[in-house]
Amino acid sequence: MTSRPSNPRSVFVYELITGGGLYCVPGSPAPSGSLLKEGTAMLAAVVDDFAAIDGLKVTVLRDSRLPTLSVAASQQITVEGPEGERTAFHDAVKSTEATLVIAPEFDGLHYERTKWAEEDGAFLLSPDSTFVEQASCKWKCFQRWRDASVRTIDTFQVHQRSTWEHLLDLPVVTKPSDGAGSEGVLSWNAGFEVNGQFVDSEKYLIQPKVYGDAVSCAALGNGADFFLLPAAFQTLDKDLKYHGGSLPIPLDLNVRAHRLAAQAIRAMPPFRGYVGLDMILGPSPEGKEDVAVDLNPRLTSSYVGLRLLLKNNLAQAMLDVVAGRDFEPRVGCGEVDFEIL
Repeated sequence: MTSRPSNPRSVFVYELITGGGLYCVPGSPAPSGSLLKEGTAMLAAVVDDFAAIDGLKVTVLRDSRLPTLSVAASQQITVEGPEGERTAFHDAVKSTEATLVIAPEFDGLHYERTKWAEEDGAFLLSPDSTFVEQASCKWKCFQRWRDASVRTIDTFQVHQRSTWEHLLDLPVVTKPSDGAGSEGVLSWNAGFEVNGQFVDSEKYLIQPKVYGDAVSCAALGNGADFFLLPAAFQTLDKDLKYHGGSLPIPLDLNVRAHRLAAQAIRAMPPFRGYVGLDMILGPSPEGKEDVAVDLNPRLTSSYVGLRLLLKNNLAQAMLDVVAGRDFEPRVGCGEVDFEIL
């Protein structure tokens, strides 16, 4: 890994959906749907913030099946096919002083790209492969939280039905162990309805459905410690699909969110850069029913709202925190509602 640049003059921002990463998926599906919407929104937001830093140039990759990206990057490298992605990724790492990896966790895509960055000698502004490997697997993450006494949702592997027979008559949620966001998450009226591909696959997890306020809380880490950002409500539809959020949340809920986020993140390996914890805050004012849900080892869609709420340039904040400098979130405008369109 390259030495730590205190003030990099160039940054490679890699976002997998817009950057040609889907070429390596069987069938090479063209970017589309909610993942493209979220990926584009995150990429545009963070690139704009990096580009606003005086003297800093940004490089991105672009899937050739997409039109020119509407982002403030100094350079867009076009990717043609899976081999082209690896070559372009390598060239972008070598031509810049720092790298930020943003990728969904499914099929090991995020972990693989992080390993690429490490192999190419990148100075990462995002979590390393050790953190990504642990956080990307929801089963491993659950076990780690359980062992550390972090409040989370009881989780079982669907193919081991004998372990969750007590859920047969209760509302449940199934999700892929390596899912990204709400992709592949399904809600069922009762456990006995779960069937088909889910029953025989080791990939899927099952949990009792938990009710409360869906909240996310992001953190910026420097490899030794981390700073928590204001928590946000998540806007989910009846199918648990994510559509944006609002912030700030009431102070008492923010205190509870920060308490749970600190416990959940401290149970994981040290990290650099931006991570986001999804949680549910239950009806108990004392937070006794609050539970951690998922830990995203990357920039999340809440970045779009946080950058509007805070006076800080969040890209500069990432650089400051990673460099070991102090950071204090400064709230600007009163309320922010944001949509991922």
